[in-house]
Amino acid sequence: MSTQKEFSSLRGIIFPIHTNELRKFLPSALMFILISFCYALTRSLKDMNILQDASPIAISWLKMGAITPSMILFTMFYGKISRMTSRDGRFNIIIGYFLVFFTFALYFLLPNKDLLKLDGFSVNMIERFPSLQGLWEAIACWPISLFYIHAEAWGTFALSVIFWTFVNEITAVSQARRFYSSLSMFAAIGSILAGLILKLESVRENFSNGLKFVIAAIVVLLIIYNYFTADIRANPAYYQVEKKTKKTKMKMSFMESLKFLAQSKYLMLISILVIGYGLAISLFEMVVKALIKEHSMVMQDSGILADVYSDQQIAVGIVSIVVTLFLTQPILRRGWSFAASSTPVTALVMTLVFFTFLRFGSSLDGLLHYFNVTALHMAVIVGICNVVLIKSVKYVLFDPTKEAVYIPLDEETKVRGKAAVDGVGSRLGKSLGSLLITAMSTLFGGGDIANIRTPIVFIIIAMIVIWLIAVQALGRLKASAEAQHELEGSPHPSSRVSSKV
Repeated sequence: MSTQKEFSSLRGIIFPIHTNELRKFLPSALMFILISFCYALTRSLKDMNILQDASPIAISWLKMGAITPSMILFTMFYGKISRMTSRDGRFNIIIGYFLVFFTFALYFLLPNKDLLKLDGFSVNMIERFPSLQGLWEAIACWPISLFYIHAEAWGTFALSVIFWTFVNEITAVSQARRFYSSLSMFAAIGSILAGLILKLESVRENFSNGLKFVIAAIVVLLIIYNYFTADIRANPAYYQVEKKTKKTKMKMSFMESLKFLAQSKYLMLISILVIGYGLAISLFEMVVKALIKEHSMVMQDSGILADVYSDQQIAVGIVSIVVTLFLTQPILRRGWSFAASSTPVTALVMTLVFFTFLRFGSSLDGLLHYFNVTALHMAVIVGICNVVLIKSVKYVLFDPTKEAVYIPLDEETKVRGKAAVDGVGSRLGKSLGSLLITAMSTLFGGGDIANIRTPIVFIIIAMIVIWLIAVQALGRLKASAEAQHELEGSPHPSSRVSSKV
């Protein structure tokens, strides 16, 4: 494209996209809204369903024993599809698979969950091994567990892998900072829409009804993507899509892909960022979810689950938009390392605030009684507010900064490395968090998360410190890779920078 005129100060902060870039940006933004909408809605529905039928510790057992192996299988499947099909075929196959499964879940799996549950097995095993109650509940509620696994897979593959790989391919390095920060604002719109859907009476009464909106959104997503990519193929010069020479792809098994990841310092540092966030948010959210479950049981109203998750999604969207409009560009101007540090610093501060309240909140009983609010209710509010702020900063700053580090890499590293980092790394962090919770609660907490809050907060702090160290190291490697990328001009993917720095 031709040289662009600089934006005014206000336009540069609110919407730093040139008019002649809208043909590329708006379809990407619409796709991001739809994918984020499905992500926010399914992740809320999966938690609401499991908390309605099982204890919070069942989520930890599910993440540790089922989701990580499933993500490994999904990653292997994605790698096979990547080698066998083009970008468009890969997108349509993966998204089409989720469309089929969510349709199956809507019309068969969730409506018949009570009939399909293994209640007899669960009761018998809990009587024999009560400390493993969460495990038996996760197995007994297998229809919900299967839905939970696929909802997690959507967030990993549809959002982190499929969408961002596509956007990386059509976005120039010079556009990345402006495009990615603005795209995050549109993702927030998807979160707000999901929260509004959860407030519908039909969804409050029957959680599975929310999947009707997910299915409709996926159908629209496929239509937009295929129309968009057809225009890209017809006008590659406009979209700055380089004509790529065919090259023989190195076929790698799943273990070879992991070895490839382990040999790359660049990708390993990205993995630490992803694992750090996954571990910290997993531990933090498990404590909050236990409080939400306790609150709903005290109030004897499952509708509270829908209220809590709908308010959380709406708040995440609104806060994300505010951060995007007023903070993102000033933060990004301070450099990649400063922007990438914003999420761990926010997580550290919010973690300390939340656990301090849990430890000393009982001293406020007199004041809370004056406002007709219980300490438990207030703890839920504080926990949700902290989750909202952490996730808002994550969506607006962590995701764009993480995706930007892939751009200078060669095509093989980008596709294989990204699938390994996002497909396995993100799950590894969350699964590690689940492993720690299940082990500590079983051995020391009597199966109750409330008894292991102190070690949880220290683990979160330690992980965030490692995360911040990795950000600084990756920032130096990224600067070097981008400098080399600019020197070489990158006329073809083969000339892009290798991550084996």
